[in-house]
Amino acid sequence: MKPVTDVRGVGKALGEVLIAHGYKTAADLAGATPEQLVKVPRIGTARAPVLIAAAKELLAAPAPATSPVRRTSARKPAGRKTAGGRKAAERRTTPQTVKRAASAPKPVEDGPDAEALAAAEAKAKKEAKAKAKAKKAAKKKQEIEAKFKKAKEKVKTKSKKDKKDKKKKKNKKNKKKAKE
Repeated sequence: MKPVTDVRGVGKALGEVLIAHGYKTAADLAGATPEQLVKVPRIGTARAPVLIAAAKELLAAPAPATSPVRRTSARKPAGRKTAGGRKAAERRTTPQTVKRAASAPKPVEDGPDAEALAAAEAKAKKEAKAKAKAKKAAKKKQEIEAKFKKAKEKVKTKSKKDKKDKKKKKNKKNKKKAKE
């Protein structure tokens, strides 16, 4: 039996609320209807079917393989506060984040090509990120150049206007002197 807190989208606080309302395991949650879950505080009409689907997915998933999994870091990162004032583990799960997490590619944990595949995916992701960053920088550069060109034209036209005004004033002075 898997506890309800193992279901994707159920954190510590929601887990406590679900347990208080009789949903102690993932199987209990998977067997519930959206109408029943909506009666639980903090679960709305959009979130209920997502939680049921996540519970069913957890129950359908095979037991994790016991093959060694490569770890990236030996120490656990410190829980830091986010802009919203909550820790990363306490963030609210929305249906969109659950869908994004479900559609994310699953890592291959066993086999000789697992590391090579992971490295290739990481490299491709890094290249895509660099390409997007370069594209954004080029767009920003074009915008700045356009603003600069516009400002330059504005100064040029003002300068021409000032020269014309000075010339007119000079001509008026010359005419006044000629009349005297």
